[in-house]
Amino acid sequence: MLKNTMFGGGANVTSISANDNLVIKGNNLIALHSLKKRYAGKIKMIFIDPPYNTGADSFEYNDSFSRSAWLTFIKNRIEIANELLSEEGVLLVQISFHEYPYLRILLDTILNSGSGKHIFDMNVLVRHPERALTADKPFNDVMEYTLIYSKSLSYEMPKQIIEKTADKYVYKVTVGEKPNEVRQLGGKKVEVYLPENIHIEKVEPSKNNLHRETVRGSIREKNSSGRYYVANLEPLIGEYPPLTLFKVPGIGDDVLDYRYFELPKEGNKNGAYYQGMPQSSNVTKKPYPNFIDFVKSYNSANREGVYSFRNGKKPEALLAKYIEIFTKKNDIVLDFFMGSATTQAVAMKMNRQFIGIEQMDYINTVSVPRLQKVMEGEQGGISKDVNWQGGGSFVYAELMEKNQGYLNDLQKADTIPELMSVYERMKENADIDFRLDLAEFEKEIGQFTNLDERRRELIRILDKNQLYYNYANIDDDNVRDLLSESDYHFNKSFYGGDGE
Repeated sequence: MLKNTMFGGGANVTSISANDNLVIKGNNLIALHSLKKRYAGKIKMIFIDPPYNTGADSFEYNDSFSRSAWLTFIKNRIEIANELLSEEGVLLVQISFHEYPYLRILLDTILNSGSGKHIFDMNVLVRHPERALTADKPFNDVMEYTLIYSKSLSYEMPKQIIEKTADKYVYKVTVGEKPNEVRQLGGKKVEVYLPENIHIEKVEPSKNNLHRETVRGSIREKNSSGRYYVANLEPLIGEYPPLTLFKVPGIGDDVLDYRYFELPKEGNKNGAYYQGMPQSSNVTKKPYPNFIDFVKSYNSANREGVYSFRNGKKPEALLAKYIEIFTKKNDIVLDFFMGSATTQAVAMKMNRQFIGIEQMDYINTVSVPRLQKVMEGEQGGISKDVNWQGGGSFVYAELMEKNQGYLNDLQKADTIPELMSVYERMKENADIDFRLDLAEFEKEIGQFTNLDERRRELIRILDKNQLYYNYANIDDDNVRDLLSESDYHFNKSFYGGDGE
């Protein structure tokens, strides 16, 4: 169940629309299940940057799980997150080398076993190879990895759309009035021009000129002109002088109705062909490489978004890259390890709808304030690139705590008297393990003089199935009394009047 809390001057709302951006504070596993009824099959892109499990314990999240505990932690969240993806949706998980191979196997097991598939892993250069952060490391760790999966087996990876320019069209080819020879080659009537009957000059770029392409590598097999050359003209090397031209009709998609092919010059083995600018489209589609250099962006990431978030903030340019590749305007983007809200800030600036989930208290000092600055028109990150002028809105809600509140207080207590004060409150309202004999427990708890040992025992007796209030109980008298009218109607709107 959710509480629609006023934040930073915002107003409580009594409903949520299909187009509202949403930020939720609370346990992300429970929050993901809360999203299922409303958003299942609707999310276009999920990007997460979970704890890397480095052993450094550099985040408020436990960053030093055992490997099995970390993998279980991830597995539980990925399984429900996958249900939220649309059929054309994609899941991206950023990770370091510490757990990369194990995460890849886990995600393959979860996502490839159904209808989804692994698309590729993006290798991200995040630090300069010559810049070591500390000299006592066994090697200089400069790469991170984004594992990318689709919801559907039929998903086709988008390609780069590159506008065609005339930059490489710099050749003019002039041949004599009559060919030196005409012959049939590959079912085509081909004119042959010997070198003394040819004039080729390099000029200023123009869409009316030709581009020279060498026939080598994949062009020999995957390009129709390359295949024609290999099959019909390459065998003629030695029969004709080097640089002989062959004018072949009915090939290519440029303004010409022919293409010039050239035998290699003396000492070279690769021939070439001259083509005009293609006419079928004003853009070229190219596959994305599986490597990107974001060193410069990472170096300045902590200065983005006004609020500092050392060692955990992704650059806006990186998220913009992924959002541009995998989504369109108004698509929904989800990040349930929200952190400093980079994903949400970029989504807002790029006119995508977003959902963010974060359980740590810095959501109130970093994440949400950053989004408020974005709405005011802050000019960091990608703002100038996308001409961001401000605007937008989001709904902020918190999972309604039950035992979670006591758990938080136990974890924050610095002394045994503070712990026992929390315990006294727990006896009044918390859900405690029903099998527990309180009288016996209180005899035993006094024997623990170590703060952490006593904390562990008090946490143990809390019912972990009752960390938050369940929407199914919203109309129970003891729950209804805890809710304001606006919260009651907000939950009815969010869950559609029917909870899980």
